Amino acid sequence: MESDGDTSPRPPALAPAPPRACGAGHRASHSLPTSAGGRICLSCAATLLSSAGDASTPSHHVAHVLANLSLALADPAFLAPLRAAHPRLLAAPLAEALSGAASRRDAALAAQACDLAVDFAAAVGTPAASELVTGLACVLSSGSLVKHLHTLHCLGLLLNSNKDAAAYIGDRLSLFLNLVNDLRLPSDEIRGEILFVLYKLAVLNTTPWDNICDSGGVDLSAISRSLLQLSLEVLLKTQNDAVRLNCVALLLTLAKKDTFDILLFSHQGSINCVEAESMQTDYMSLNASLVLFAEAVKGSLLSSNIEVQTGTLDLICHFLSSDANIFALLQTLINENVADYVFEVLRLSGNNDILVISSIRVLLLLARSEEKFKEKLAIGFSTLLPVLHYVAEIPFHPVQSHVLRLVWICMVNCSGVLSLPQEEQIACTLTAILRRSGNGELGMSSETFILICSILIEILKLPHAHDIEKLPLFIEEASKCAISSTLSHEYDSMILIPHSLHLLKEALIFCLEGSKYKISSKKDIEDSMIETCGTILLRWIESAVVDGNDEETLAEILQIFQIILSSASDKKPLKFAELLASSSWFSLSFGFMGLFPTDHVKSVVYLVTGSIVDRVLGCNYGETIRDAHIYLPSDPTELMYLLGQCSAEDFNLASSQCAILSILYACSFYNERLAANHQTLASLEQYILLNCGNFPYEINGSTMLTLLVHLYAFVRGTSYSDSIPHSPEAESTLFHIMTHEEWDLLAIRVHPVAIKWLFQKQELMEPLTFQMLAFCKTFCGDETVMLSNSSQLVDIQMVAELLLSGETIISFMLMSLLNQTIKEGTESEVFSVVSVVSEILRISPYSSDQFISCGVLDSFQSALIFTQEDEWLPLTVKLLEFIKSGIEYTSIVLEHKILIGILCLVLHHSANKVLVEPAKAVILNSSLVSLIDAVVHEACAKGPSLFQHNQETAFGQFLTLVLLLVFFSLRSLRTVLEANIDWQDFLQHSDDIQSFSVLGIPCHDLCRLMHFGPPSIKLVASQCLLEVLTKISDQRTCINSELRCSVKYLKSIIAVTEGLMFSEDSKVAGNCGACLCVILGWEKFGNQEKVAVKESKWFRLIVEEFTVALTAPGFTSKSFSNQQKFAANIAVSLLRLSQVPCWLTLLFNGPLIAGIVANLSVRNVTAEIVNLFSELMARRYLSQEHIVTLHNLFQVCRRQIYEGCSKAQMPEQSAKKVARSIDDVLALLFGLMLDQNTDFGAVQAEQQRLLRAIDLFFHESNRRDQQ
Repeated sequence: MESDGDTSPRPPALAPAPPRACGAGHRASHSLPTSAGGRICLSCAATLLSSAGDASTPSHHVAHVLANLSLALADPAFLAPLRAAHPRLLAAPLAEALSGAASRRDAALAAQACDLAVDFAAAVGTPAASELVTGLACVLSSGSLVKHLHTLHCLGLLLNSNKDAAAYIGDRLSLFLNLVNDLRLPSDEIRGEILFVLYKLAVLNTTPWDNICDSGGVDLSAISRSLLQLSLEVLLKTQNDAVRLNCVALLLTLAKKDTFDILLFSHQGSINCVEAESMQTDYMSLNASLVLFAEAVKGSLLSSNIEVQTGTLDLICHFLSSDANIFALLQTLINENVADYVFEVLRLSGNNDILVISSIRVLLLLARSEEKFKEKLAIGFSTLLPVLHYVAEIPFHPVQSHVLRLVWICMVNCSGVLSLPQEEQIACTLTAILRRSGNGELGMSSETFILICSILIEILKLPHAHDIEKLPLFIEEASKCAISSTLSHEYDSMILIPHSLHLLKEALIFCLEGSKYKISSKKDIEDSMIETCGTILLRWIESAVVDGNDEETLAEILQIFQIILSSASDKKPLKFAELLASSSWFSLSFGFMGLFPTDHVKSVVYLVTGSIVDRVLGCNYGETIRDAHIYLPSDPTELMYLLGQCSAEDFNLASSQCAILSILYACSFYNERLAANHQTLASLEQYILLNCGNFPYEINGSTMLTLLVHLYAFVRGTSYSDSIPHSPEAESTLFHIMTHEEWDLLAIRVHPVAIKWLFQKQELMEPLTFQMLAFCKTFCGDETVMLSNSSQLVDIQMVAELLLSGETIISFMLMSLLNQTIKEGTESEVFSVVSVVSEILRISPYSSDQFISCGVLDSFQSALIFTQEDEWLPLTVKLLEFIKSGIEYTSIVLEHKILIGILCLVLHHSANKVLVEPAKAVILNSSLVSLIDAVVHEACAKGPSLFQHNQETAFGQFLTLVLLLVFFSLRSLRTVLEANIDWQDFLQHSDDIQSFSVLGIPCHDLCRLMHFGPPSIKLVASQCLLEVLTKISDQRTCINSELRCSVKYLKSIIAVTEGLMFSEDSKVAGNCGACLCVILGWEKFGNQEKVAVKESKWFRLIVEEFTVALTAPGFTSKSFSNQQKFAANIAVSLLRLSQVPCWLTLLFNGPLIAGIVANLSVRNVTAEIVNLFSELMARRYLSQEHIVTLHNLFQVCRRQIYEGCSKAQMPEQSAKKVARSIDDVLALLFGLMLDQNTDFGAVQAEQQRLLRAIDLFFHESNRRDQQ
């Protein structure tokens, strides 16, 4: 070998020097040039490398050669001829040099040789690599490997970098056995390199198990057992993650080749190992091997290296996933607490996806041993919750369903270890998965969906589920999302539907139990879930008849319906029954039975039908259906046939007929027909003629007769318009039964057609009179029960409507009943009949004509003998003695408040010229006057703090009662002491005159109460002020008297009432608007009034706001939105002034009026608006075009009112209560003060006012045209 010894860069030679032999005489072709101008003799280098193991060869010489060759490999001038002509020449010497350095224990030289060998193989290619592998494998195939750390490392690198390198190993078996045998060496480094070489051999399929034919008769089980034992011992003892990683990789690779199956999954108690050449292993039982495996993996599981942890978990997972018998391994892993280590890995994973996936898979495999594993799962369950939340956020996460299954296993086997917050957290996470899936944000497998439903169901079944605060909200949303995602989607989800329905059913039961325990939040959720059932489920079963969906699903849904109908709280079952029935339930039900002709479907359908009938009819009529459902046919035609048979000797047939009657009558309320009218009538008449109203003794005859009467009346009523012939014999038979048998008109829901038909029959006068007396008694005894409700019982509203129709005998029947009770009945019976008649007259005043024609006046005159007004005077005097004995204005005694309430009622009746003398005693009572003065003085003294004293406070409640007493006194004065009252006394200051001699409050005190008082005080005080001002106005008009108060006093009243025109309480605003209109009307009396009216600036603001509301509704103030009617009245009053304000004339110009007219429609026309336009027309503010447009609009309004009156249904009457508390007393007195009528009566009165206003407009228009 020749070298210039100078490695510094120099200019390239002009031409390469010709090859020449080295000093040792080696061939010139072995001398390769370098780009520096020197040469390297390969033969010299090979000789020196081969002698590296010789003690006589200086190691620094070998190191020098290795260093120069390493530099030369990076030189293209050297590498190119080397690869072309001599690729193998240096390979064997390099292997010898590496072996020699190892034998000399020269680690530095060995490392240098190893690096050069790897670089040489990489640079030269396969020929060099093959020679190196062959040489190194030969060295490592025999003898101890304790010195050959770098040799092993080099072979491992070569095997790792060349996929075909293993093919050049000569004696593979010897190499493998020697490597396995030397795993006993104590050095971690040596064992790590051995394990890596073994791992690469396994990967390259160069193990004895890959080439069984070349095994030379060696016992492979002995080799595998020795390898397994030694590898596990290494894994157990080492703390080096690199060694762990190589060991785990080797074991996993060989395990995939089923190398260890016979060792870990054998049923033998032990395995005898035989000698394999030089390999000797000790005897080890199967149990010991399993324990060793369990102990060995623990350290790797706690490693800080994620690859080690993942590989270890994958190794465990592989063994546990075997198809062989893994029972012993499974038990050993659990007994040795490996599960605890896996949970720890999971806890410390930081949601590393690889670790999470591997850990969860292992835990799920360990969960096969439920009894052993459940204890571990209970301890480590808290670790699963963050993982559950993590995988829930990722669509189709590989172990999402695995985590859910572990949660489910824990819920089933050890639910007691979960805390309430943990259970709530689980419910929250699962609900979020369903929510995102329903919104399309997150995908979900079928297994995940099923497990979610199962876990939520387990939570619902927990004994303490009702203690989980937010569980109802989560369950509501989860069940709704689950149902929506399975029943509403187009794709086939038949596998998932049963699970979503099961969840909904359990959730519903859970909420129903919560409602039973008065848990208010669950009642709201119950409503939502019932709504879900009434939308999604109902829509699904409606499509079932068309699409022929799954029978089991249909049955499950019907069972859910049955739960709602039988267990829901409040009025929800009735509402749900109404929903089902109004959705053509009866037709659908027979469709179900036709589509699925099985006993199960038939049973469930009739069960639900019975519950619906129970709810919509009452009286347990559904029981007849439930009792006879096995005998009822699935075809409605057969139902009609059964109904027309004689059942005298057949109890089952008789029961079936009762059920059929119930179904037919329930159908009548929802416009459903199971057969044509003539077929139904024929079957019903046949039933009456053949059975004569004889019902089975187990069934209440009176309730069934009531049902039969109503059903027959309905069928006859609907058949009348179709001119369907009937059987007179069947009719007379039924009438005879009705006269002589017991039945109850009030016990069942009635159809208007049926009740009308009954009250048209003169033949039924006797039985119906008896029923009407029962109705009167019930109405008078408890009006709350009898007034209209959702079951449509016979109520006062229905009776009034029937009487008003003029087609019934009700008016004659009531008068006959009244006369009969006066002669033969008790005072309470007379009172009950009179109460019904008076209520009918109140509801419908137009019915008075019918009563008069029937002699109501004579009947009432006879009835009045039951009442004597003289008895009230001493009673009132006695009551007033309590006042005299002393009632303070701070009184909180209930009796004192009720006493004032009674006096209010006496004064209220006196306004109708009844109880006049008792009312006079009340009005003139000095003690009562003094009490009122004291209460009002105290209230006014409170100033702004009075607002805090509402009806909830003792003083506020007492003040309200006192003001109500004053109001009824003011209303009564006109009747009782009209001639002796100077109403202008109420306009004087308290200092000007002495206290009133009658009950009353001066106007300025009323204004203070209106200004400072709470809403209830404002209302009563404004009502009193309006009453006083109206009476003053009437009196001044009669006697033309001057105003005795000052302008300043009048201005103060105007200021208060103007401000309250913008009150949010429309009644207060209305009272103040009316007061202003009265004061504006005084302008004609004198100059003081003119000054007060003229100087007010609020009138302009009110009218301008009003015009803005009419021309641009969106720009008006919120507080003014409900006060337009009152502002219209003020505008009319201003237009009627003797001198109309200039600003008003400018305001109502042509464009403004045109804008108002353009915004008017039939919906927003009121009597006040029409009166305003009448006044504007009278004052010549309207053009002819405006008048024509308004004329056409008002014509449409009038026509719609007439059409609405002809079609209007009398609304339900609100329930009246007996006054059982002071709040009830106040509510009653407020109603009397405001003269509250029914909504229907108020609408009628409003329509009449509008019609009168329209007629006045037309009259004024015609008068103008004639001028």
